[in-house]
Amino acid sequence: MSSLFLSRPSPRARRMTAAVVVLSAVLGACSTLPQRGQVVMRDVSFPLRDFRMPSGLRVVVEQDARAPVVAVVALVGTGGSSDPAGKEGLAHVVEHLAFRSRHAGSPSVWTRLEDLGAGRFNAFTSLDHTLYQTMAPKESLAALLKMEGQRMSAPLAGVTPEVFAVEREVVRNELRQRNETGYVGQVFSWMHAAAYPPEHPYSRPIIGTHDSLTALALADAQRFARNHYRPDNVTLVIAGDVDLAAVEAVLMQSLPPAWVGTGAPLAVDTRLPQVTEPPLKAAAPSIPEYKASVGSPELYISWVLPRSFDEASAIHDFVRVNLSRSLSGAQLTDGDIAGVGTQVIPGTRASLLVVRVPLTTGANPRRSADKVLDRVYETWTQSISAGAVLGREFDFQSMRRNVITGMVLESEDLMSRTVRRAELTHFMLDVRGYTRAQMALMTIDGGKVTDFAYKWLQRERARIILVRPGESGGASVAAPATLPEETSPVTAEQRITPSMLTALSAPVQTLKLDNGMEVLLAPRPGLPVVRVGAVLGGGSTYGAKPGAAAMASYGAFRESWFEGHASHWGLHVYGDMHKDHERIEVAGTAGNIGNMLALLSEQLATTRTSLEAVKYLQEQVVPWRRAVDAHPEVRAERELMKALYGTHAYSRDATGEEMAQVSWEDVQTWIGDVYRPANTVVVIAGEFDVKTVEPLVREYLGGWKHGPATAVSVPGAPALPEPSAKARTLVTPRPGATQGHLQLACRLPTATPEAAARYSMMAELVSGRAFHEVRSQRGASYGFSASTWVARGGASHLVVEGVVDAQRMTEGAKYVQDLLSTFATNLDEGEVARSRSRLLATQAVSFISSESWVQALLDARVRGFSPESLAQRPAHLQAVTAAALKQEFDGCLKRLVVGVVADEAQARTALQALSVP
Repeated sequence: MSSLFLSRPSPRARRMTAAVVVLSAVLGACSTLPQRGQVVMRDVSFPLRDFRMPSGLRVVVEQDARAPVVAVVALVGTGGSSDPAGKEGLAHVVEHLAFRSRHAGSPSVWTRLEDLGAGRFNAFTSLDHTLYQTMAPKESLAALLKMEGQRMSAPLAGVTPEVFAVEREVVRNELRQRNETGYVGQVFSWMHAAAYPPEHPYSRPIIGTHDSLTALALADAQRFARNHYRPDNVTLVIAGDVDLAAVEAVLMQSLPPAWVGTGAPLAVDTRLPQVTEPPLKAAAPSIPEYKASVGSPELYISWVLPRSFDEASAIHDFVRVNLSRSLSGAQLTDGDIAGVGTQVIPGTRASLLVVRVPLTTGANPRRSADKVLDRVYETWTQSISAGAVLGREFDFQSMRRNVITGMVLESEDLMSRTVRRAELTHFMLDVRGYTRAQMALMTIDGGKVTDFAYKWLQRERARIILVRPGESGGASVAAPATLPEETSPVTAEQRITPSMLTALSAPVQTLKLDNGMEVLLAPRPGLPVVRVGAVLGGGSTYGAKPGAAAMASYGAFRESWFEGHASHWGLHVYGDMHKDHERIEVAGTAGNIGNMLALLSEQLATTRTSLEAVKYLQEQVVPWRRAVDAHPEVRAERELMKALYGTHAYSRDATGEEMAQVSWEDVQTWIGDVYRPANTVVVIAGEFDVKTVEPLVREYLGGWKHGPATAVSVPGAPALPEPSAKARTLVTPRPGATQGHLQLACRLPTATPEAAARYSMMAELVSGRAFHEVRSQRGASYGFSASTWVARGGASHLVVEGVVDAQRMTEGAKYVQDLLSTFATNLDEGEVARSRSRLLATQAVSFISSESWVQALLDARVRGFSPESLAQRPAHLQAVTAAALKQEFDGCLKRLVVGVVADEAQARTALQALSVP
C-alpha cells in the first residue's frame, strides 16, 4: 500500500510536477526563476503498510529511507478529559509511570530505551490522547517494538507504591515549575476553565492541581490503565528506514500475542464524538485575573472552535496563520500591547484558538483586549470596493502558499510527521487521514475561511483572562523515600550501532565567493525541501553602543523588494539574534531555491532602519523591555553571565534602559558594519543539484558588494578566572516561591572541536546522573539538565540547572556540587562510555532534516570550526577519556558559580550548606 504526499495528484498537482522538469532546464541558465505565485516541487510518495490486528490494534508502517533511523509512536486514546472528577492529572501520572514500568525482570522502560540507543524519546498527555514517541537507530526496531508492546499492554508493571510516591512528586514539581519559572503551563487550564462550562471535561486541568494529585493512589492508576490501555484503543505508527516486505514478521514476533489476536479484525467504534455545536461558557462580567511567573502582564483571548482531527479542521491552520499576520496591527493602536501570538489547542469535542498578548503595564487590559478584537473583526470584514476585494484575494492566496509550504516543511521532520499520522489515523480510523487532511488544506477557498471566521470568531464568543506577574505554586509536602539506583546489564559498547557512527558523514562542498562570503552546500535528497541559512558575525554583544544590536533586531527591515516577497512563493523566513551572531533562514520547496537565494541576497544587501522605526521602538518596545528586565529569571541570567565573563563582551545583555539611549544613527552604524559579505556564512541544505545551484549562488549571493573584505572582529576568549576554594554565589529573590531555580556554572578553556566533544561529554555525564538522582530517585525536581555554550572566539562554559522543591534546595544544590567533585576525582571509563553512547544516539537521530544540517553547519562556522568537524564528531567523542574529563571537572569545580532564584531566606540557607571543594 502507498500514500502519496500529493496523493493521486489532481491535474493541478501534475502540472506542478511537470513544472519542475521545465524549471530544472531553466535554472541551469541562471536567467529565469519561477514566477510569483508558483510553489514548485515534485510529487512525493511515502510507501505504507496498514495492519488491522484482530485485537483492534492498528499498526501503520511508513518507509522513509533518508537516514538509518526509525520513529515509533504509540497513541493511546485517553487523555486528561478521561480523568475521574476530583482526580485530575491521573492520565498524566500514568504517562509518567509508564516509563518506570518493568517487564519480565527487565530494567525500567527508561533504561531499556537508553540501552536500545534511543536518541530521542518523550511522551505527552493531551485532552483526548496520550502519545509516546521514540527515535532510534534502525537496528533497534525489533527490540523497540517488543518494549513498546510490553509498555502498552502493562504500563504499570513493576510499579511499587514507593515508585508511585516519587513520580507523583515529580509531577507535582512539574506543576510548580510550569507556574513559577517561565513555562506557564497552568495558563492553559485557566483558559479552558474560562471557555468551557464547568461540567465539560475540557474545563478541568490536564496536569491536575496539588489537591487532585494528593488524592491519587497507585490503585487509581492501575484501574485507569486497565480501562484505557487496551489494543482497540491504541494506534502504533512506525516510520523511517524500514523494510516493508519484512516488517509484518517483525511485528508478529515482537508484539504480545494478545495484542495481535486471532481471527477477523475487530471492528472499532467511531472515535470522534458526534458534537453538533461545541459548548461555550457564559462570559464573566469582568476579566478574570491570575498570577504566574510572567515577565509582564499577559492577556489570553480564546475562541471555542469545532473539533480537530478530521478533514474539516484543516481550516484551523488557515485561521491561525491569518490572525498571526494581521493582529500585529493592534500594537499600533494601543501602546501597552507589546506583541501578539496565536495557537490552536486541539480536541475531539472542540478546539480552542488562543491569542496571547504580552502587555507592558496592564494598566487597562479591557482596552487592550478591545483593540485586539477590533483587529480580529477587521481581518474578516467583507469589502465592497473592487480594489479591496482583489487585495483580500491576494492576501488569501499568499496565506494558502504559506500554509501549503509549511505542510511540506513539517513533513520533512520524521517525528512530527509520524505523530501527526498517528493522531489522524487513530481518530479518523483511516490510514489516509494524513493525506486527506493535507489535500483539504490545499483546496480551502477564501469564502470558506471567511464564513468560518464570521461564525466562530465573533466578539461575543471571545473569552479573556489576564495573567499578572506573581507566584502561584503549591505548598510542599513531605519528601518520599529515595529509591535505589538502577543498573543495566547492557554494556555501552553494545548500545553503539554502525548507523550512529555514520549519521554525520554526508558530503559538504565549500564555495568561497569573490566578495568574501563563504557558502556551504549540503545536498540531502529525499524530500523536495531546501533551507538556506545565513549567519553574520557580531550579535547582540557587538558594537560600541550597548543596545544598538537589540534595537536592530527589532527595528531593521529590508528596504528593497525588487526580488519579491516571501509570500509570493510560500517561503518561510526566520531571524534570530544571538550573543555572538545574527541568523537568518529561508525555507521552501526545492523548485524555488533560486527565489530563496534572490530574496536572501536582497535582504542582506538592503537591510536598514529608519528614524520612524527607532521612534516606534522607543515608544512601544523599550517600556516593555524595562518591565521584563525586572523579572527574577532575567535578572538572574544577567548576573550569571557577568559572574562568568566579567568585563568581556559576552557578559553584556542590553537592558531596556540602554536601548532607550540608542539613536537611529547608532542602529544604522551597527547594521552597516555587520551586514557585509565577508562577515557572512551561508549554508544551503536539502534536495538540489550542486551543478545547478552553484551558478545561482554566484549570481545572487556573489553580486552583493559592501564593506571591508574581512569579518567583524572576533572577541577572543577571556582568561579563565583564578582558582577558588569556594564557589561564588548569587541570589535573586523571588518572595513566596515554592521552588528554587538552581544554576551551577563554570568557565571552560578555549574551545576546539576536540575540546567541544569533551564539553559535550561533561554535560551528558552531569545531566544523566543529576536527572536520575534528583528526579527519578528522590522526586525533588521535574528534572536537571546540563549544557555547554561555545561562542565565537572559543569562549565557553558549562551550566547545570534545575528547579527544585523549595524545602529541598539544600539537598539539590549540595548533590550537584558533590557530583562535580566526584567526577573530578572518581570517574570510571564505564560511565564515560555510557554517556558517549547516549550522545552518539542523539546525534544519529538528529540529522534527518535539512534544518538540522543548516543549524549544525552554521554553529560550526560561528565557532570557527571547519565544515569537516561535523563529520568528525563521532571520532572526537570516541577519543574522549576519563582522565581528560576528570581534569576538566577539576578545573570547573575551582571556577564554580552558583546562582539561585528563590525565596531569599531559603536560598541563602541552601547556599550556606555548599561544601568547600
